[in-house]
This record gives sequence, C-alpha cells and structure tokens, in this order.
Amino acid sequence: MIRTALTMAFALAGTVSFASAQALDLPPRKPGQWEVKIESQKPAGAPAMAMQACIDAATDKELMEFGLRMGKDKCQRFEMKREAGNIVIDATCKVGPVASTTRTIISGDFQSAYNVKIDGTTTMSAPGMPSGPQPMQMTQAGRWVAATCGGGMVPGDIQMQGLPKMNIKQLKQLAPMLGL
Repeated sequence: MIRTALTMAFALAGTVSFASAQALDLPPRKPGQWEVKIESQKPAGAPAMAMQACIDAATDKELMEFGLRMGKDKCQRFEMKREAGNIVIDATCKVGPVASTTRTIISGDFQSAYNVKIDGTTTMSAPGMPSGPQPMQMTQAGRWVAATCGGGMVPGDIQMQGLPKMNIKQLKQLAPMLGL
C-alpha cells in the first residue's frame, strides 16, 4: 500500500514538475510553503489527498529536473503545447505499476496558485486492482501558503497526507527501488 501511494506521489509530483521544467513561459514556483490538494473524480470514491511542499529556487529546480528525468524515462509519448493560455500535455507513460494515457491541462501563475486537470485512462498491474484500462480524472490545486515553511519543513521537503515527510534527495534515492 505504501509503495502504491509513493508511486502515485511520484507520478503526481512529476506531472507538474515536468511541465514546469519546459520552456513554455511557465515561471518557477514562488519560494516558500505550498499546499496541493488532489481530488480524484474518477474512479469515484477515491479519497482526496493533500500535500505540503517547501521549496526555494534551488529545490524547485531540483524537483523540476527530477520530474523531467522521470518524464523522459517513463513516457513513450510526451507532447506539450500552449493552448488558450494553458499548457496542454498529451502523454502515454508507465510509472511503476501504473500505465496511463492522459491529457493534462495546467493553468495559473505559479506565484500564488496553479491548477492541474488530468483526464485519461490508467491500468494498474497490482493485486486487487481492476484489470484493463480504467477512466481517470484528477484535479490538483496548488496554493502558495507562506514565505517561510512551517512544521519543521526545510526546502525540498514534501509531506503527503498519511506518509512520512520526505526530501527531494530521499525521493531520488527511493525512485529506483520503486521502479521509477
């Protein structure tokens, strides 16, 4: 269960990070503490999640590069373009046990807020999971909270609801063990 949650956390973090790393006029996120709320509309009944992230310019760049590497390594198709003021990503990827074909729309100024909407299908090869492609629709709402990070967080820390706090350096070390 923790492996699946961590895999999903990597996938979620990588989506925004990879998009941010591209030269499509997305500014880096404002340094400080960010709150990201993640809701899944499909499949129905999936619990909402929340994540706190503490970043500075260096760790935001490091998170972006981590997501960029993951995107390059794990996506067979990754097409990104600007459309109606948003960033649109069409991708086919496999991250750990999760294969997905998605359309992601990213909007916001990355200084006070950003929004990510992901529509597509996922196939998870794990015991107890439904077989075959399943519809997936997820939204992420990132909101800048403060210039200084609370809760003992330091730049590079990510705290996902129900999981231990981790730093980008720990995430990078765990990635190979999780098949990321």
